[in-house]
Amino acid sequence: MEIAVSVVIPTYNREALLNKTLQALMRQTLDKRFFEVIVVDDGGSDNTGQLCQDYQDCLNIRYYWQYDNGFRAGKARNIGITAAEGDYIVLIDSGVLLRQDALEKHLGIHRKSRTPGVCIGYVYGFEMPDAMLADLDAFIRAEDVGASVNFFKEMKAEDIRQQQYNELGYNISSWPAPFDIFWTCHVSAERQALIKAGLFDEDFNGWGGEDVDLGVRLFLQNNRFIVDREICSVHCPHQKQIADHKNESEIAGKKIHQKYQLWQTAFYGCDLGESKFSLNKVIRHYADQNREENDAFIRKYLYHA
Repeated sequence: MEIAVSVVIPTYNREALLNKTLQALMRQTLDKRFFEVIVVDDGGSDNTGQLCQDYQDCLNIRYYWQYDNGFRAGKARNIGITAAEGDYIVLIDSGVLLRQDALEKHLGIHRKSRTPGVCIGYVYGFEMPDAMLADLDAFIRAEDVGASVNFFKEMKAEDIRQQQYNELGYNISSWPAPFDIFWTCHVSAERQALIKAGLFDEDFNGWGGEDVDLGVRLFLQNNRFIVDREICSVHCPHQKQIADHKNESEIAGKKIHQKYQLWQTAFYGCDLGESKFSLNKVIRHYADQNREENDAFIRKYLYHA
């Protein structure tokens, strides 16, 4: 038996959500001999360990626990990646339910790629308005995620990044900063590429930032970023651990720029006043603004001299 894919799931007192995630993993079209599930508990105090034990007969699953020393999702993921046997790592969160063919599609994308790749999974229902949560929750089907995906499509409960895809296109490898949407709620990459990049920076011990930070390093090492709406999942509605995501994102963005000093990350200091920050949209906005100024200059001083 050769493990090809390792699914790494950090968790913290999310037993009920994790149970749904594992239910969905049981129903993957990829043969269970070819993937493993690694759950890393970030110091939780619920029955997550016993839950994982209960799945031993139907999943190749391992459980690790680290003591509670604050928010250490990056450390938890590093434990999982280091322990993984698969050539490809799929990173998801508790409460993210992969459609039945997701692991098979992740594996296919990576095996066909001629260069190391990063695959951004599509997450229906991610960051939805509170008013929609109850309606969405009623149609979560861990035993048939495909049906849930279809319902979410009808409800227009799309991935919050959909507006960026609409405006910038799905060829994210052409975006100036594809690493900005490297969110570990649902992504995959080659294990050796992750190790070469140095894994997650464990100094990021607040909400957000550690995933984009790793995305920057994967980007600098010429990993190809890919998004495919057919490699999809649904996000179970649940109470947010952090209320002010925008403020946390601003703090993380400034930290990332201080660390790398890239021209792209310099735009983390800019704000278009939108509720959800998009580095690529900000860069495009200022590029278009400068283009208008340059065109005006050319018209004035060349054509009307």
